[in-house]
Amino acid sequence: MSETLHEELISDKEVTTAIKKTKRKKQTKVTKAEAKRKVTMEAKKKEWAEIEELVTIYKQIFDEEELNRVDKQKCTAASKELLKRFEPLIKKYLNIFKGNQLDFTDSSVRIFCMTFMSEPQLKYALKRSTTAIRYRTEINSRFQFVRDNYGSRSSEEIRAELQLLLLNLARRYKPMGRNFCGYVANVYMFEVVRFVQKFLREVNNIAFKNVEYDEYMTSENEHGYETIYEDKYYENSLGIPDISWISGLHCSDEFKALDNLERKILIKYYLEDYNDKQIAEIFGIHHNTVNQKRKHALKLIATELKIPFDQIKRSRKSGLKAGLK
Repeated sequence: MSETLHEELISDKEVTTAIKKTKRKKQTKVTKAEAKRKVTMEAKKKEWAEIEELVTIYKQIFDEEELNRVDKQKCTAASKELLKRFEPLIKKYLNIFKGNQLDFTDSSVRIFCMTFMSEPQLKYALKRSTTAIRYRTEINSRFQFVRDNYGSRSSEEIRAELQLLLLNLARRYKPMGRNFCGYVANVYMFEVVRFVQKFLREVNNIAFKNVEYDEYMTSENEHGYETIYEDKYYENSLGIPDISWISGLHCSDEFKALDNLERKILIKYYLEDYNDKQIAEIFGIHHNTVNQKRKHALKLIATELKIPFDQIKRSRKSGLKAGLK
């Protein structure tokens, strides 16, 4: 064997050894990363289970049948611990209302702000992961109206309202294949949106009536927010119909012609026994709009079934079963 050939073989062997070592290092790194993710996920699952238990304990105080046997101090302690666990979420929204700048890197903050925008170009900018710098100043300026009015109140007052919204979710929560943390992640934002928009609709709550107020009231979408996002996470206390029915994917032909909001109104009115005023409170719209939407939906259904509209039995709901007034 020539000296040159011998050197080439040694060189090839060194390369092969180096490749094997590199592969082993990569495998070791992957194994460590997977182990770290596993530990993190186990810790999260443990915390989710603890929060689920806190919610279960807190809800006992609202059970009329078990009220005499409930440990009220334990329920109160559970509610305090629940608020403590979700303090970072409360602080996040508090910073949105009391801070000077919006965090455009946070997708949930962008979606939240988008519900208060009326201009299509600003909504489009907020939908993008990297919002164009030229729009950020204008978005902050538009959102300043919310800060100047709702955000002008004391931090303690806003914090108390944000905490109350969270506890209301805990009270309404029913396990349906999703834990409470997932429920909050999907629904809490829209609870805050409805609450703030309701506050801003009251003229007496506005510090000064100016052009910005007029523009906000006249250009605001009647739905009050981008329903396309909430539709993904819609939860109803009965467990049926689900989002696939509401979005029109699996509903019968009689309901195909309705829009998502009309289907939601029908569920609230006919299945959950809410009245028009209570439904208006939930969706942040006028009760006359609810009434008109419901009647329009019934007319479409009557047309599809080929029956006269005046033959459909209609009765005024008292809303006795509803929790909202």
